[in-house]
Order: sequence, then C-alpha cells, then structure tokens
Amino acid sequence: MLAAVAPLLTGCDYFRPIEQICERRLVPTEIRVRAAPVEYQTDFTKSAEQLTSMGAATAGGRILGLTHTNMKSSVAFGSNGLTHRVSGKHCLRPIVNVKLAFEPMTVYVSRGQVEGTCEFNITMDHEMRHVGAFAAFLADAAPEVERELRQRFGNQIYYFSSEAEAERHVQSVTRDVLAPYVDESMKRVIAVQARIDTPEEYTRLDQFHQSCATGRPGS
Repeated sequence: MLAAVAPLLTGCDYFRPIEQICERRLVPTEIRVRAAPVEYQTDFTKSAEQLTSMGAATAGGRILGLTHTNMKSSVAFGSNGLTHRVSGKHCLRPIVNVKLAFEPMTVYVSRGQVEGTCEFNITMDHEMRHVGAFAAFLADAAPEVERELRQRFGNQIYYFSSEAEAERHVQSVTRDVLAPYVDESMKRVIAVQARIDTPEEYTRLDQFHQSCATGRPGS
C-alpha cells in the first residue's frame, strides 16, 4: 500500500488540467534499493551424513560444513501522487524502496567437529568464505536492481483512473522486475559459491584436517 493518502486538488488547481498540475507539483521519481547486512545463525548439531544429504558437494565426498540461505526482496511504496477533484483522475511519480537480503542464513558445521577445535576452526573458516561471497554478491545486486527499476519507471508521470489503479500498476511493475531477478540471482550465486568449493579446496581442507591430528595445522 502507498504510505499516505494522495491529496485532492484545491483552490486554483481545481480548474486547471491535471497534466499541468502534476508537472508542477509532483516531486521526481525516487527509487532506492539497498542490500541488507548479511547475518547468520549457526547449527552445530547435524552429522556429516545429514549435511551431505542437504547439499551437493562439488567435488563429492562428505560435507563437514554447509551454508544455506535464500535471496529475498521486500518493497515499501511511498506517496507521490494527487487526485483531481473534478475528473477523479490520479497522477503519480513512483517512490519505491527495495531491500534485498539473504535470509535466513544458517552456517552448519558437523557435530563431529567440536567447537573451538582445530578441525572446527578450519571448517568454519571455509564457511565464512561462503558468507563473504553472499555479502559481496548482494552488494553488487542492489545497484543492478536499482538501475533496472529506474529504467522501467524513468521520471515520467503516470495517469490512472483512480489511486487504487495507480497502486496496482507500481506494484506490478516492481514485482515484474524483482521476481525474475531474484530467481536468476540464486542461480548466479550458486555458481559463485561453486568456485569456492573446488576439488583443490577440498583437497586443501582434507590436508588441513589431517594436520590437526598431528598437532601441526596447515596454513
């Protein structure tokens, strides 16, 4: 819903064409898209077998750590329109505020690795690389979405038969931009994360875990 009720025209504006009044009184279109800070919870209760069934390891084998999340968007619409008392027509320039987030995010480390041990720290450090990749992806996504919405809406004034129709239009255009972008972004971010989970990285982690047993963890 729009944040405030659009004003009716009064005084001298009562007799002017709506196009003249809207050009004079409406503020420019405002589009803001921000990336929410990446926050995560932890779960150290699951076995390696459970984690392996939850995620597909790029290089095969058992999964000792896993970071799971989904990309979401939320939208708030502001009021930047007015209604002509005589014709009942409504004009507006959109005000759209979008938040992009990866939430909820959970970092899993298998229960076989006791928190604070050498093995746990190695796995947790690897998962923090995934968390960092999610944060970097989100920071790049926000300006992309903002550019797309600015291109779709421009700074033009939209005219509708009612305020309700205006609301539906702004919400529909915003949804048409966001829905496919979020879906495509999940595919893209999975590809980004796969570049962390390389066979070489799994070999390195195995070597580090083996070195924990000897008391000489790798670096």
